[in-house]
Amino acid sequence: MDKFPRQLVANPYVSMVLARRRSLILLGLPLFLIALLFSGTVNVDNEWGHKLDSIGDNFKAGVSYVTGNGTVQISYPSTDAPANSSSFNPFPSELSNGATSSTVRTKPYARPGFELPLANGIPLRIMALGASTTRGDSPEEGIDNNGFRRPLREKLTTIGNKVNYVGTQRLGNMTDNDIEAYPGVVTATIHGNAKKAVPKSKPNVFLVNAGSNDCFQHVDIDNFYKRYDALVRYLLDASPRSTVIICTILPTWDTRFNGREDVWRVNPQIRRLAQIYKSQELPVVLAELQGPDGIQDGNLASDGMHPGTAGYEMMATKMYQAIVEADARGFLQPPEPVRGILDDGDEERKDEEYMKWLNEKRRMDNATAAAEQKEIERMLAELAKPKEEKQEKGPKDTRLRRHPKMLF
Repeated sequence: MDKFPRQLVANPYVSMVLARRRSLILLGLPLFLIALLFSGTVNVDNEWGHKLDSIGDNFKAGVSYVTGNGTVQISYPSTDAPANSSSFNPFPSELSNGATSSTVRTKPYARPGFELPLANGIPLRIMALGASTTRGDSPEEGIDNNGFRRPLREKLTTIGNKVNYVGTQRLGNMTDNDIEAYPGVVTATIHGNAKKAVPKSKPNVFLVNAGSNDCFQHVDIDNFYKRYDALVRYLLDASPRSTVIICTILPTWDTRFNGREDVWRVNPQIRRLAQIYKSQELPVVLAELQGPDGIQDGNLASDGMHPGTAGYEMMATKMYQAIVEADARGFLQPPEPVRGILDDGDEERKDEEYMKWLNEKRRMDNATAAAEQKEIERMLAELAKPKEEKQEKGPKDTRLRRHPKMLF
């Protein structure tokens, strides 16, 4: 029996079949290995795609794809999202569990990038809150008090967002020059000013630069963070669609008030608050004005406290970057409609100028009409005078009177 297989193999027809089978196996093995390798490569390359898809499943809108240049196409929070909800995060490690399909839009947009309108082009109603630095004060000659507001506005409008600065004060030679800032005020006073101004305008972006005067006046520095936190949380509550940009305060080499040491104590408190707000998923972003690429002593004006023109330009750049970051984190929402406040501050001021002209025209027309009526009354009075005089003299006696010496 054990000889039968050898005899069978020795058969020429069987040998030919076996030879072909070995050839197929030898040929198929490399192909099988290549296919297996390719399959593994795809799985490795698709790891990010799998993660992105998992985010999409969680959000019911998803991350679309990764483009060739590495830009992630993502969906971002809807304008109908709950006020100040910041549940959206495009990164798997920070995915929030509270996201639902009602809090995200399905239309993707690209971010990061500085060439696209923020939040799909929503209007930005901005309130700059602070003291003299926010006002753009400086001892430099020819200062225009536009400060960081003008260059920041130009950056935002250039990429396609309409901007309207709001506040109860007006300062600077720019058209849209509304502001909420007063010289020399401390954080607690800025908070009080905000309570009067915010309910009237409901900004969707706040630029907060507060704390310098706390340092110059040495106001309870150890508890500065409590006053600052109270201000930030008030802004979020008073204008629920808002995003707050907070700033570290500028260095100082002024020797009159000796505030430099207090500045180094206050800025860490602001940075720690920024970390707290991030952990609580509040729509607050830090604009770091110090550091290697921030405002240095050399960027300050001759008083050692306020920036020069270049310093204000740097502040504008830092705040712009912070607003872009806020957009990337899904914080920006359209402003709450307020009667009389337009999307574009320049256009609003044009309408205001027209109304000024119209009101002045009405005043002049009324004054002219009143003067004309007065002249008419004067003329009527003059015309009535002869009749009155005639009535006072009475009728003339036309009969001949006989002279005593006349004889008849």
